[in-house]
Parts: sequence; C-alpha cells; structure tokens
Amino acid sequence: MPEDIFITYPAKVAFKTYQTRWQLGDIYISGNAKPTEDNPQGLGCYLVMTGRGCDDIFNILDSHNRTFGHMFHQCVRWFGTEFHFTRLDIAIDDRNEVPFFTPAQIRKKFEKEEFVSTSDFYHFDDSKYDTDDLARTAYLGSGKSAISYRFYDKDREVSTKYNKSLDEIGSWKRTEIQLRDEKAHAFAMLFEERPMELGGLAFGLLVENLRFVVLNKNESNKSRWKTCRFWKRFLGNVEPLKLHIPKTQNSLLETQQWLTDGGAISSIKGFYFLEEHDALGELKSVREMLDKARYSPPLSSKLTGHLQRMGREELIPHIQYDTKSGKGGALYE
Repeated sequence: MPEDIFITYPAKVAFKTYQTRWQLGDIYISGNAKPTEDNPQGLGCYLVMTGRGCDDIFNILDSHNRTFGHMFHQCVRWFGTEFHFTRLDIAIDDRNEVPFFTPAQIRKKFEKEEFVSTSDFYHFDDSKYDTDDLARTAYLGSGKSAISYRFYDKDREVSTKYNKSLDEIGSWKRTEIQLRDEKAHAFAMLFEERPMELGGLAFGLLVENLRFVVLNKNESNKSRWKTCRFWKRFLGNVEPLKLHIPKTQNSLLETQQWLTDGGAISSIKGFYFLEEHDALGELKSVREMLDKARYSPPLSSKLTGHLQRMGREELIPHIQYDTKSGKGGALYE
C-alpha cells in the first residue's frame, strides 16, 4: 500500500455510518458498512472527490490518454446498474480579460427577478472576498435542489487564498452547476457516452434550465421576455440539453422484500405481541391502524396488476375503494 494512503475509523457520510475510510490526498472512499436492521445488506462504498481530488484523478487519467468519460464507462463495465452518482459539480471558467458577465451583474438580475428557472430561491455570500457592497458569490437554488448554480469571482478567491495580486491572476469568473441524485447520474451517463463534449453538454444544460431576461412591462409572462445580451453571448448557439430520468417501477415482490428487510414486518409483529399479552396501554391495536390505512396510488397499481395476473379481478374494487385520492404519501413506491 502506498505511504500516502490513509485509513480512518469510522466515517460518516450523509447520515450513513461506514466502518472504514481510505484517503489518498483529496480522494476519499468510505466502505465496510455495518449491517443493521434498517440496512441489512450494508451500504456498499461511497467515493468522494473534492476539487483538488478531481484534479488528481484528471492528471492520472490524462497521463494514460483517458478522460472522466472513460472512467465513467469503466464504472458501467464493472458495476452495471449497481452504482449511481449522488452529486456532480460542473465548473465553467471565463478567463477573458473582459468577462461575459460578473457575479455583481448576476446579483442585480436576481434582485430584479429578471430570470427564468425551475427555482426562484436565490441568496448571496457577502462574507468572503468582498471589498464593496456587492456579493462576490451568487447562488440560485438550495443545496438540496436537483440542480442549482453558483456564480463567483474565482480570481478574488485565489488572490485571498494564495496571497496573489489580481493583476497576477487575471480576470477569472466561474459558473458552477451542481447536480444531485437522478440528474447527476443522468448527466454522468450522457458524458460517459460523449466524453469529448463536456463543454457542449454543460452549456446545453444551462440553455435548458436557466435564462436571464430583459424586463418587458407589456408582457406579464416572464418566459416570453427576451434573453439578455450577456447571457445570449455567453451561451452561444447551443441546443438545449434535456436529461432523461428513467422512472423506476418497483414490483410488488420488491415491496414485500422492503417490508421484510426494512423492519416494518417486525414492528407489526411487536404490536401483535403487545396486544396478545394485553400490554398495549395507550397504543392502538393493529386492527385499528389497518382500518384507517389507505393504499397509495403506486401501491394500488401494483396490487391491481397482481390481482389481474392471479385472475382475481373481483377483488379490484376493494383495492380502489381503499386507495388514497391524489398523489398520496407512500413510503415505498
């Protein structure tokens, strides 16, 4: 084992406790999850690469004439569908002497509500690299959003961190797109198919999901406002990129397995035990809880399909009667 690999015990990532973490510089792998009632099979392993960690991986790949796309392709070959990306950050750097736009301009657009996006939540970070009253970092979307954005002065960040003058660094404005869960995985798989087109994919993502516009007092529908000049110049003639998110459909057998592995059945058994020994106290009986329970629409659909395959269609009206109206609140879909 190389001397610069460190092992620590234990590691906690996103509320999931792992028994071991391996570290190589700014690259971390957490693994050896301890099985529990809620997680009988363990959590697998979890790979985290910081910005510097990505630089290290890039240099390793580049020395072998490979890209991140090739690395993602290798993941598909090794693990098939047994892995997924939970977060992916994409950075677009503007190193032009006269930038396309500045974070200060983005802030003004946010404050005037002159933008079209799936998220209306924005905020600013005034605490790090400012020398005036305008934020040097502007955010759109919350940290938990499927897609969010950051706009900041990378030159000021580097100047402060490494004690270099802005003249020495040069103009450097950064736009970051943060993708989570299904969107992160969908983008990674698209990049895996087109490893040499990261720039085009990133700009296509912006075209599809975010637009800064010019106020039109005669038009109440903001989506019909014209795109502002600096955003149009920045994006160029790029086609919108729509990420395909496949909708997963779990079978009734998988739902049954989830009930068993997840501990729900053992909980019901516990209530039956208390009831059998007249030890419920103020707790409700299982029968009372069942009488008030309603099927979620996804579960109702699975039950209906199962009854059709069993040739027991006469029971379907009972399922429909006990199904929640609307979207429901299923624990497992």
